[in-house]
Amino acid sequence: MRSVSLYRIAENCEAAEWPGELLPPEVAFLSEADVPRKALQWAALCAREQGVGAEEALIAEGLIEESAYYRALASRLNCPFIERAMVLAPGFDYRAALRASVARADPNAEKFDWLMAPRGKQVVNLLRLADTPGAWGRIAVCAPKFFSALVRAKGRRALSEDASFALPRADARLSASAPQVRRSNFFAIALILAVLAGMFASEPRLFAVSSLLLSLLFFGGIYVRSCAIAAHLLRAPPPPRRLSERALPTYTIIAPMYREASVAAQFVAALKALDYPAAKLDVKLVLEADDFETSAALRAAGLAPNMEIVVAPPGAPKTKPRALNVALPLARGRLLTIFDAEDRPEPDQLRVAAEAYAAAGPRVACLQARLAVDNGGDGFFAYFFAISYAALFDVVNPGLGRLGMPMPLGGTSNHFRTDLLRRVAGWDAWNVTEDADIGLRLARFGYRVETIDSATYEDAPINFSDWLGQRTRWMKGWMQTLAVFLRTPRRNIRKMGLFEAFSALCAMTSLIAGPLFGPFYVVRLIRDLWFGDLLAPQDPERLILDSFSLGIVLFGALVFVTPNLIGMRRRNLSASPVLLLAPVYLLALSFAAWRALWEWTRQPFVWTKTSHLPRQRFRPIPDPIRGRRP
Repeated sequence: MRSVSLYRIAENCEAAEWPGELLPPEVAFLSEADVPRKALQWAALCAREQGVGAEEALIAEGLIEESAYYRALASRLNCPFIERAMVLAPGFDYRAALRASVARADPNAEKFDWLMAPRGKQVVNLLRLADTPGAWGRIAVCAPKFFSALVRAKGRRALSEDASFALPRADARLSASAPQVRRSNFFAIALILAVLAGMFASEPRLFAVSSLLLSLLFFGGIYVRSCAIAAHLLRAPPPPRRLSERALPTYTIIAPMYREASVAAQFVAALKALDYPAAKLDVKLVLEADDFETSAALRAAGLAPNMEIVVAPPGAPKTKPRALNVALPLARGRLLTIFDAEDRPEPDQLRVAAEAYAAAGPRVACLQARLAVDNGGDGFFAYFFAISYAALFDVVNPGLGRLGMPMPLGGTSNHFRTDLLRRVAGWDAWNVTEDADIGLRLARFGYRVETIDSATYEDAPINFSDWLGQRTRWMKGWMQTLAVFLRTPRRNIRKMGLFEAFSALCAMTSLIAGPLFGPFYVVRLIRDLWFGDLLAPQDPERLILDSFSLGIVLFGALVFVTPNLIGMRRRNLSASPVLLLAPVYLLALSFAAWRALWEWTRQPFVWTKTSHLPRQRFRPIPDPIRGRRP
């Protein structure tokens, strides 16, 4: 977003005057409201360059307050200007009202028939008919933000239910709230404990079954990562062509925030630093009804005119995906992205995504930006967190994207086509890793997920408590996602294809099986090696099992270490003696996985909040992989 001073406006207009005496009709009448003509000329030039309404440019750049513009518009149309609570007609549909920016008033309570919050061409059409008696009937005008708040208030109950239950109502089999999915965790625990017991059983057959099952699970994960690494090493496709400002689409940013007062000012600054036409940005900051501190901090930070605070109606579950669903019907953008409160995206990320979509096929529904940890030097957990992020988002995910294989999305900086996101019923409010769920669900509907070369910087947890809470939630959500995925195997193969469905299954299973069984698997191998059984099998059956085990050790270490090393080099993460403590970190991951399995049975929908602190050296950081764009 660009902040434009009156001095710059005058400077621009002197360099390129608006041709002719006539201003666009949507701002021409403001001359009578004492708005400087230079400002109106600049808005006209900006509108022509960006392909937006002149009034949208004027408001978005903060040259006139939204309420002041619509009050002047109401005066020009000779109709009421509404900024008070009012009664809407029975049968009110909040979705239809938001789409059309029009709501029918209750004729028994109001002196007008329609309430409108026009934008762009709607304003021009109204002004053309302003002097035609009865052309529009009895109307009233209000500001768009007031209209949005009024519609949300009147449709509070329906909005709340849709945010929680839109996906279960559309197809219960796709939601983690389905009773069959919730009951599956007990079966999963029984199976996991049985496999674990079989690993150390003295009965050869039990050991053989458990060892073979785990070998297959681990080889599946090795296969997926091997394919991703190989694809990543191929030559990257050429960057898409640059888009003019006029060709850029309207972009919605949804930022769910809960108890984020400490980073509110930093986040607002990061949003203001984005290099995108202000009139084409639509920012929704979603807060919970009881989060007064964050609301106050955001207002104190100085919100831009295109930023709107959206208060989620009370309801269960109190999760991030539910907050996203609250904002989805309000989104005006053709493209939509998610940012978390601690995020610091590169300024040109929206442009990069828009240009990638312009070159992509219609089946590409999501573009994942690269997530990078900016505080890897702040401690043990932050260091290993930074390495794992570098491996996943700089190596594995780009490789999977080139192959057209489903990938585990990050919780932020996913760029969606808004219409396709609505087509798949938004996010699952009952899944605590909505990112993994929506990535797989898009693939199940036949859509693709790819990556873009733009980074979003965030901070990793630096203490064990925060790290454990976050990792436990992730593991629990992956278990939910896998349980949902396994409910409809034939449908998955039909929609995704056999290769893609198999890859998704291997990727999700390995994320869970590795931390759950990895330490026990290693203990068993060490025991067999110590007593000589591993290298001196007594029968052909044991020879096959031991060969599998040695193959997993060799190839597993290769596909684990390789993306970590590549990611560290690309993110300028230096090697440290702390790397010798990697087994300790892996044991902590295993503990988080078993804790998640316990939570899945006791508190499947509880969202563990991760606290964030502001960065002392906040700055929009260029991606070291690609540098600044020309």
